[in-house]
Amino acid sequence: MSRRTARRALVRQSNAGKAAPVALPLAPQMMWRLLIGGFTILGATAAIVWAIAANVPEQATMSLATTTSNAGFVVRQVDITGTVNQPKLSIYREVLEGGSDSMLLADLSSMRERLIALPWVRDAAVHRRWPDRLEVRIIERKPAALWQHRGRLRLVDAEGVVLPAADLADFATLPLLVGANAQEQVPAILKLVASQPAIASGMDAAIWIGQRRWDIRMKSGETISLPEGPAAQGALMRFAEIHRETPLLGRGFVRFDLRIPEKMVVRVSSEAGGVAKPNPNPNSLQPRSVPVPAPAAEAAPAAVPTARNELVRSPGERQEVVI
Repeated sequence: MSRRTARRALVRQSNAGKAAPVALPLAPQMMWRLLIGGFTILGATAAIVWAIAANVPEQATMSLATTTSNAGFVVRQVDITGTVNQPKLSIYREVLEGGSDSMLLADLSSMRERLIALPWVRDAAVHRRWPDRLEVRIIERKPAALWQHRGRLRLVDAEGVVLPAADLADFATLPLLVGANAQEQVPAILKLVASQPAIASGMDAAIWIGQRRWDIRMKSGETISLPEGPAAQGALMRFAEIHRETPLLGRGFVRFDLRIPEKMVVRVSSEAGGVAKPNPNPNSLQPRSVPVPAPAAEAAPAAVPTARNELVRSPGERQEVVI
């Protein structure tokens, strides 16, 4: 073995336990630019914070921000996520509103306040993504019901906030609430009806009567008159239990009045000789309409006792029964 070969073998043995060098994913020039940029951001941020704390004139503060802008730290991109119904153009407008496009002078809290003021925006978050990007995350309000008052239909969310919508046909399957200030009762009525799925699936509209109680209009034509306040939940639950035992909907009844505690007054058709159908026919449900109710009499009707399943109206008299 020659001396040169022996020397190479010794070098290989000495380097055997050493880790191999790691190739950097970035070129050295790019790394230096990132390091310098990072120190520039930190220095400029510290300078602006100091300037504000020391009450340095606004002109000097703007000069520092201009320096960072000239270094490339300006808002060049706005990423928006979470929007469905709120136009993105309105979000861009609110985010970019201001006297400077400097990343350092971007007032994120003011941006958020302006975004929340938009009609479809329930909440918003704005974050900086250096060197030149703002990230905006939007939480939109969700349509919950249609509200009808004085012949006008409007879209509202679960908090009763009115939402702008050019075409309400896209929301035709939502519950319909009718009456003055009915939109203020959206959380309560939706929770009440949702507690009884059989009633919720067949509800056509909920009518706010006298600013104090609800009438539930069913797709099959009946009206369920609920009492005021917390008693409404118990009354609707009692009606659902009776309906499970003896189906009541779709049989030609007109009204189920639940305002009398522990009782139910049932009214059949006002036509002479009107007879309740012996069996319900779910396929006879009428298509959804937009009712315009007339003022309802609030006094409980007089009850006429008769058999539950034999409700027959004689000519010239109103047929009602207490269950």
